[in-house]
Amino acid sequence: MIRKLIKVSLLFSVVFYAKNGLSQDTLIFNKAEAETVFLKNNLVILAENLSISKAEAKVIQAKVWPNPTFTLDQINLWRPKNPTSEPIPPIFGNYNNQQVGISIEQLILTAGKRKKLVALEKVGLNQSIHYFEEVLRGLKIEFRTLLNELIFYQNQTEIYENQLASINQLLDSYKNQVESGFLNKGEYIRLKAVSLELVNNLNEIESNLNKVKLNLKNLMNLPPSSHFELKLEFDKEQRNPILNLDIEALIDSAHQNRPEYQISKLQEDYTQKHLAVERAEKVPNLTLIGSYDRGGSIYTDFIGFGVALDVPVFNRNKGNIRIAELNIEEAKFNHELVSSVIEKEVNSALFNYRKSLKMIQQIDEGYEIELDQTLKSYTSNFQNRNIDILQYLDFFEAYLENKNIILEATLKLKNRAEELNYAVGKDIIK
Repeated sequence: MIRKLIKVSLLFSVVFYAKNGLSQDTLIFNKAEAETVFLKNNLVILAENLSISKAEAKVIQAKVWPNPTFTLDQINLWRPKNPTSEPIPPIFGNYNNQQVGISIEQLILTAGKRKKLVALEKVGLNQSIHYFEEVLRGLKIEFRTLLNELIFYQNQTEIYENQLASINQLLDSYKNQVESGFLNKGEYIRLKAVSLELVNNLNEIESNLNKVKLNLKNLMNLPPSSHFELKLEFDKEQRNPILNLDIEALIDSAHQNRPEYQISKLQEDYTQKHLAVERAEKVPNLTLIGSYDRGGSIYTDFIGFGVALDVPVFNRNKGNIRIAELNIEEAKFNHELVSSVIEKEVNSALFNYRKSLKMIQQIDEGYEIELDQTLKSYTSNFQNRNIDILQYLDFFEAYLENKNIILEATLKLKNRAEELNYAVGKDIIK
């Protein structure tokens, strides 16, 4: 299934939407569309997928028989004037005294070596598939985390731009009143300082936003001149979800879905099959020989057959067999280690997710709306001189701080959800 998804051309085709006022190079994706482009275009994925094809080629190669060996020899390039033997009938034409020898040899693998080697390479193929899945899994969490950060910075930019516009509107109004002598210039300077601080914060946010976009463009293999945004906002559907996740069920799921767990299991199988190959190597292979000799023996035309094999007197492959046995023990320990690490990672990821979820659930659903409405009320009261600038700016700072807390808590929840998905090996939280 994964290979069908990946076997696509480098040229991506995805539905995108042109935003009013944006250039043709500006692409607006939702999360699913962005991930589709990523899966189709990412060069690391495309390159790693070739490893599976190479492993398949190794299986094909392991199935073939050794090529036969053909030998043509004992050819005399000239004929002696006075041969010591009677003339022999010509092969063709006048080549009656021509001597020639022909032989053909075929190596026969004994003890099921070829079958065992094919089985070994098939395990290697399965390992390559899981290695690919592991690379894909790592790239996915990196990509999705960057998407979450992109949304975070987009929302943060919108908040600061709106408040900068509001402060600048107050500045325009105050400037005229200060010049007319109706207001203290100190309040104008104080607002101007807030405006500059917002501009400075915006510059920092946009710098972080550009870094995230650069990383995303690299992962999606987009043209350098392209510009894109996500038409997606953080949602609140996770306020009341999955607090009752069963840890044992999650660990079982991780054992089934985590590629490195499957790789470690396959490594145990691989070492067992490798031991079988090494044990088979101590059994000598046979070489079947068929030969034809013309004029080189007591027979004019001699046809003979033979068998050759190594005599296992000095080398019975004991060293390689011992290494293979030790590899089996090593693979067992590594599998236990991988299993233990996975269990700890699932526990940690679930704990962090629950902690972040509880933080979000402490924020009332209508709190952000109340926060926005209260700021409007403070701004109106400040314009009407019902409150002084200290009261207004005090709430203004609290407003921005609370907005950032909400955005950061939501970002953390999204990232913790992705980390839990990563630990379990599948998307249990969408």
